[in-house]
Amino acid sequence: MSMPISANANKPNRVNLDDKYQGDKDGNESYHLDYARWIIGMSQNSSRAAWLARAKRNKEFYKGNQWIEKEDTEAFLSDSSKNARNRIRMIHNTIRPMVEQYRGNATILKINATAKSISKLSVNRRDLSLSEKVYKTKMANELPGLGVIMRKNDATIGENERETTQIFENLYVDLFVEQINALLKYVRNLNEFDKKQIKLAQNLALTGLIATEGFEYGGHLRYRVIESEDAIWDPDSREFDMSDGAFGGFKNPMDVSSILETYQVSDDTATVLEDYVVSNGDTSNYSDVEGSRVYSSNRIPVYKLFWRDTMKWDYGYVNDDYGYPYLTRINFTEPGEESPKYTDEDLITPPDSPKNRKLFKKGSKKTKLFLDYIRYCVFVPGEYIGSRLKDKDKYRERENFDIVLDFGMDHYQETEFLDLSNVKLPIKFQTWGYVDGEVFSPVDDAINPQRFINRVLSVTEQHINNSGGSGMIIDEDAIDPNSSEDIYNDSKEGRPITVRTRGKGVPNTVGYYDTTPKAGVYNMFSIIPTIKGMIQETSGVNEALKGESTGSDQLVGVTELLIQRGSIMQEPFYNAISDLYLQMYQHIATVGKKMYIDNERELAIVTGDEGVDILTLSKDLRNEDFRVFVSRENDDSILQNQANQMLDVFLEKGLIDDKVYVNHYNRSTPESVALALRSQAGMRIEAARNKAKEDSELMARAEDEARFLEERDRTDKKEAQAQQERMQDKNNSTKLDAVMTKALIEEDNENRKAQ
Repeated sequence: MSMPISANANKPNRVNLDDKYQGDKDGNESYHLDYARWIIGMSQNSSRAAWLARAKRNKEFYKGNQWIEKEDTEAFLSDSSKNARNRIRMIHNTIRPMVEQYRGNATILKINATAKSISKLSVNRRDLSLSEKVYKTKMANELPGLGVIMRKNDATIGENERETTQIFENLYVDLFVEQINALLKYVRNLNEFDKKQIKLAQNLALTGLIATEGFEYGGHLRYRVIESEDAIWDPDSREFDMSDGAFGGFKNPMDVSSILETYQVSDDTATVLEDYVVSNGDTSNYSDVEGSRVYSSNRIPVYKLFWRDTMKWDYGYVNDDYGYPYLTRINFTEPGEESPKYTDEDLITPPDSPKNRKLFKKGSKKTKLFLDYIRYCVFVPGEYIGSRLKDKDKYRERENFDIVLDFGMDHYQETEFLDLSNVKLPIKFQTWGYVDGEVFSPVDDAINPQRFINRVLSVTEQHINNSGGSGMIIDEDAIDPNSSEDIYNDSKEGRPITVRTRGKGVPNTVGYYDTTPKAGVYNMFSIIPTIKGMIQETSGVNEALKGESTGSDQLVGVTELLIQRGSIMQEPFYNAISDLYLQMYQHIATVGKKMYIDNERELAIVTGDEGVDILTLSKDLRNEDFRVFVSRENDDSILQNQANQMLDVFLEKGLIDDKVYVNHYNRSTPESVALALRSQAGMRIEAARNKAKEDSELMARAEDEARFLEERDRTDKKEAQAQQERMQDKNNSTKLDAVMTKALIEEDNENRKAQ
């Protein structure tokens, strides 16, 4: 059975509050329920109905149930009087191999994500770290005694500012970015993103739409794949990912225990849900409101809808932690905080600009601005509950049977810190084909050719079934009745046959009949490859891509051309999956960091030592923007082999050491090896700089020592020369004394002689 949900004709107004919602600061239950019903009404249009019909038909054809169209069952299998034409429902399923081709490639499709910081905080953090190193360098130079101790404890402090800057450029790594990348990897492994690719590929091939939701459960960021038919999106959106839509949501069939555990409803609501399931015990299943899916009787359809809402907030300019003025919300307490970060006391005079002159009144430091944010509502429509309860008198006092399970403002808004108005829904969409609000799938164009193939096979089977054998026709008057049995035996054994023709000739006596299938019947089989070729031209899934042979005479170049052409036509399919994962990774980098900052204890209990890197997330990251980049790569084993080959080459050329080789061998990808190489290169550059510095110091000491030895030699030579001169003077003095003594003796002798 199918039950339509009544929708509100007018959108609930939150800007000019009417009496219905007056006095409720954050929006009451009735407002959220009315808005949710209005969203359902907006999404139920003719384009969605046509898409749901195509999706349901595509899935039936994929399962092999292909004789479902009235044109086939009534006009083709029956005659004008509604009698059967003796045709069976022949099926040669070309849809399933096409979808399996997409699913098979999705299993080996590897999507990796890398986060990079785009906020001013990252630049300021880097500049601040460099300025600290430069300041320490100045202190070390001004206080030589202290400088020796500082350089011994911190090798990044150089002899001068230039040297310190060079060391910083070689070795600086933003630890916050590393932590966000570790968070991306952790959430990816926690939610098993690789396994979700197979389901997403199947949904995209059959419906043309894929969707996921990111939500908090048990203190962790979890992701679920939304069934395509359950997804609800804004039909006025024009982007392929519906990111410009004003709302989005989905319906989720849940059992009562899951509802009670997830939403912790009141006892009265729990009783209504239990009675609803009990009253449906005699019903095996039922369809949803649009008839697109069938649920078991113990499942309750729960609608979860998100939309962009607006509210006025106080804004003003303040100085951030680095002294730069920026516009922010005033007197607002962030989730998880105890008090506002900025109040009226922190306000500064707005910078003079044309925009600020419009926003702020003259002399005012504060203004009110409209801000986008996400609201949500989770409810069970009364059309299900009220119409299926047996004991309605028991709940007659209820105004309606709608059950609102949860509502309010989304706890973790996906915004950019510098662009708070660019809020994103937690539901991520992506399409294969999207034109004017209508979704198309790659299987859509293959349905009618598939029907034609089935018809050709059915007609061919009918001709074969109605055909007979072949044999001779002999005139009874030309055969002796007593020898007829011999003639039949002779014909089977290929011996000559004698008949009485009375001179009229054999052709008039013996004939031939043939009711076997003729060439026209067999030629009908040649139509099938032609039709299959039409399907391949529209889908791009050809024999070369499926690994099938197209003939022994086909050239290698033709096969490569078919592979290239098919790959190009299939590129939008795998690009859609990659874009969806890009949105999910961006959601992790934006929302996940806030969520895990608030839930560190749960993460520590679950991950233990493995979560240490993530637990070091600083609350400074709460307001920092990160941009995620996604790349598609090969299978893990192929990437591992490529990384091992790179390691062998780098080790042989001496670009990495044994430690890096052992740590990365058989456990890394080319990207991680490249990062290790760059890190090793930075360390080698720094080591080379230190080596050059040591060599320079050794050379300077050698030159000083050479100068010292040369000076000492000169001094020694001067001393020896002076010593020699002193010895010469001494010798000369001794000789003079001897001459004078001799003269005195001679003079004394002469005097004595004279006396």
